[in-house]
Amino acid sequence: MGIPFLKCVTALTIFLVLSLHLVNVHGLAVMSVDFGSEWMKVAIVSPGVPMEIALNKESKRKTPSAIAFRNGERTFGEDALTVGVRFPSNCYIYFLDLLGKKIDNPIVDLYKKRFPYYNIVPDSKRNTVLFKHGESDDYFSPEELVAMMLEKAREFAQDSAGQAINEAVISIPGYFGQAERTAMLKAAEIAGIKVLQLINSYTAAALNYGIFRTKSFNETSPMYMMFYDMGAYATQVSVVSYQLIKSKDRIAPELHPHLAVLGVGYERNLGGLEIQLRLRDYLAAKFNNLKLTPNDVTKNARSMAKLFKEAGRLKNVLSANTEHFAQIEGLIDEKDMRIKVTREELEELCKDLFDKVVLPAQRALKASGLTIELIEQVMLSGAGTRVPKVQDRLVKDLKSNQPLGRSLNTDEASALGAAYKAADLSNGFKVKAFITKDATLFPIQVTFDKELIDESKPAKQVKRILFGHMNPYPQRKIITFNKHQQDFDFTVGYAELSHLDENEIKCLGSLSLSNIKLNGVRDAYSKYHSQEGVDTKGIKAHFAMDDSGLLVLQNVELLIEKTVTADTEEESTLSKIGNTISNLFKGPEEVLKEEKPVHEAPEEDPIPQASNNTTNNTDTSDQTNSTEQVKLNDTIPISDSKKDLKVVTVKETIDVNHEYLFVLPAQDDDLQSSINKISELKEIDLAKSRKETSLNNLETAIIETRERLEQSDYSSSATDIEIRSILDKCSEISNWLEDDGFGAEAEILDTKFDDLKKIVLPVWERTFEHAERPSRLDALNNALNSSYSFLEKIKNTSLDDTPFTQVEIDTLDKLISEITSWKDKQVEEQEKLPRSVDPVLTIQTIAMKHSSIEREMRYLMSKFTSWKPKKKEDPKVKAPTSQTDNEKLNTPEEQDSDSTVKTNAQDDVEKSTAHEPSVEDNAESESPLKTDKTKPTELPVVEPTKTVPYPNSRENMLCDYENGSALRIPPSNSQLVMSDCSVAVSLNVNGSQFHVFIEHIT
Repeated sequence: MGIPFLKCVTALTIFLVLSLHLVNVHGLAVMSVDFGSEWMKVAIVSPGVPMEIALNKESKRKTPSAIAFRNGERTFGEDALTVGVRFPSNCYIYFLDLLGKKIDNPIVDLYKKRFPYYNIVPDSKRNTVLFKHGESDDYFSPEELVAMMLEKAREFAQDSAGQAINEAVISIPGYFGQAERTAMLKAAEIAGIKVLQLINSYTAAALNYGIFRTKSFNETSPMYMMFYDMGAYATQVSVVSYQLIKSKDRIAPELHPHLAVLGVGYERNLGGLEIQLRLRDYLAAKFNNLKLTPNDVTKNARSMAKLFKEAGRLKNVLSANTEHFAQIEGLIDEKDMRIKVTREELEELCKDLFDKVVLPAQRALKASGLTIELIEQVMLSGAGTRVPKVQDRLVKDLKSNQPLGRSLNTDEASALGAAYKAADLSNGFKVKAFITKDATLFPIQVTFDKELIDESKPAKQVKRILFGHMNPYPQRKIITFNKHQQDFDFTVGYAELSHLDENEIKCLGSLSLSNIKLNGVRDAYSKYHSQEGVDTKGIKAHFAMDDSGLLVLQNVELLIEKTVTADTEEESTLSKIGNTISNLFKGPEEVLKEEKPVHEAPEEDPIPQASNNTTNNTDTSDQTNSTEQVKLNDTIPISDSKKDLKVVTVKETIDVNHEYLFVLPAQDDDLQSSINKISELKEIDLAKSRKETSLNNLETAIIETRERLEQSDYSSSATDIEIRSILDKCSEISNWLEDDGFGAEAEILDTKFDDLKKIVLPVWERTFEHAERPSRLDALNNALNSSYSFLEKIKNTSLDDTPFTQVEIDTLDKLISEITSWKDKQVEEQEKLPRSVDPVLTIQTIAMKHSSIEREMRYLMSKFTSWKPKKKEDPKVKAPTSQTDNEKLNTPEEQDSDSTVKTNAQDDVEKSTAHEPSVEDNAESESPLKTDKTKPTELPVVEPTKTVPYPNSRENMLCDYENGSALRIPPSNSQLVMSDCSVAVSLNVNGSQFHVFIEHIT
């Protein structure tokens, strides 16, 4: 029984290995969305198509993050910005940073100051931000607006990929905390998109840089790079390392490129938006100073919206030019504005902003523990880095030895890097592994009260760091509560944020993330209190920082070690094989995500802080002891003398009541309400699109119908009554469109289109018949002529020399005659009819006849190509085997006949009428051949080799020899016998006779 069992297990193992490597390359496409404050970029990966940017409806590679509502219609991108110039409060822009914010957050106050024309009100349930739309009762949350943009992004991606897309990787700012990341995931859920991962924008840009430069990485020394990303809203700088690391695969370890984020620095309000706003206010002040109107332009929302748009254009122009004019027609009170602005004025206006350019880079270097001398290059990313002053200050203040890197696409780097990650995470693609490890920007700690021994004393609060500043993730951590044996609770929140300024800490919102209450602790302990050989290892809470940077409490359990009597039998074969397979499939990702314990320290100990060394090691409390390595069903021998005892680990799950303290997105009924709202808006958009398509089809049909009836080909195919009826119908529909048609629904427009189609379709079909009939008849005639020629050749050949039967020949002859007779009759009848009458000789009937003759010819030709003629027995000539035999063959009579060898096959060729002789070569093989009757001539004398290679054509056969010379044998002066697929040559060279036979000649 043992051998069959092992065979079954081996087969199962092989099956599992193969299953893990099967990849469905024809799976659904995936997309990435680089969701920026000003612009949104979408990239796709689909079967057969590498990473590429998906174009929007205007065939542009990026779309403004703007949504407008006007007269019940919703518009996106450039169309929305056009609405926003006339109706600023109807177009929502720069709403990304409002995700996960309460109404009293400093960012919300700043947003109100920058865009005063929006009506922002608090959510009555969550105290978050809501946009009240005009005078209506419509409200939109930032999550709903983001969901609308994500839905539009999927539409662009699906149009480019040509298939449905439901999975995405979304690029977000790295300074997003737990609240913002949770809100982004909820927005994607509202849009019906499955998020494979949230990726920080600087990490995505670094990944895009690294995937094309893996050959420059090595195992020994990491390569350090700095990515400076100045976008529309904020500036983010990251210091990353690239290195090759060996996988943990025991069978076939491989080297994989590894990207690790070592340091991050950012400035939330340093970007193109702040420059644009200052330029807008500058132009407004300049215009007011001109005193062209008594009204203040800053008090007019529409005028400020026009100035904001012009300031954006002017900012871009001044990046490449030293001066330019800002021009707006009818800015206010029908007064035009034309103001000259120089680059020096803009730089002076934003002098304090340019002083902050180097600060995020310095913070990133400090967090990484590196110096600028160790940085390979500072790579620019983001549209804001195109400003000349930004580049000048970076060169001046950073003092890097290398010039600034400009090889990245500043607009698309994050989108393409996220697309690579999406392909890696999707089940439909297999890409080269590129391991990425991001860094925790905001440290997270656990706060709890010590177990009370003396109730008269106040409880002492203890804090433990879970994830320190710049700790890598994804990663798991375990915190152990050793002394708590009663139900208790603890709080998870942000730890010490000394690396941030006071205003930035306020922007994070609530510093407490969640309150966790543990129930059933006492009952769990009481289960094992009276048992012997039991050692409690405390309450263990398992936390994880996942790939998206979200903190997750996985489970809480009581760990018990019991000493029990061990079984005398050895571990079963099945258990051994199961453990072996488990270890075999343990991949590098599991090693990278290995849980690390965080131990509860004594009361006297100070609170440990996370270290910030260059290798991103966690703090000292993260070290693992032997107890933490014990897993379920593991066994530990007590001693050599007590081999019948073993230690078993038992885990009791503890109930958890998890209360979130930060701003949560909509839940339950509110979430469903948001989903329904988005669905209704989508239905309205689809109805609008369908109506526009129907209206466009109807208008186009009317115009084309009138134009065609003016052409002789179409007008001659219709009677006067039909022409009058069609023109009257076109006029009727045109008048209806002018009166009521433009407000009609799509169904009514389609009905009008069908009515017009019914009366014009017979005329169009006749015109098409008359236009196509000559070419179809020519094709039929060619098929008949070819078939007739083929039939004549068969009739002139004996049936014994063909694969065809008399019935097949008669059938072909009959078919040709019938089709020819039918064609002549139909053509004669058709020529008698006017063009305005339905034809008797239609394209369809011609095609049917053509198909029948082609079908018969295909059958006969297929039979002919697979046919092999019967072989004929001929006298065989024995090949010379010795020098004596050669002398006998080389008689004086043969020499007198121009040294030409004339074989029995040649005699048969001259007498035969079927041209199918056989020639025997040195190997005594036979083959039917056709004959060339050309009289042979004398051949040159050369030294032959033992074998002769095949010739490359009938007309020019070259045979290579050992001395480097070649023998040319044209058909006119050699004994050459040929058929369609073979050649035979008889040679007499230097007194030796050679028979060369070549098959399958081309």
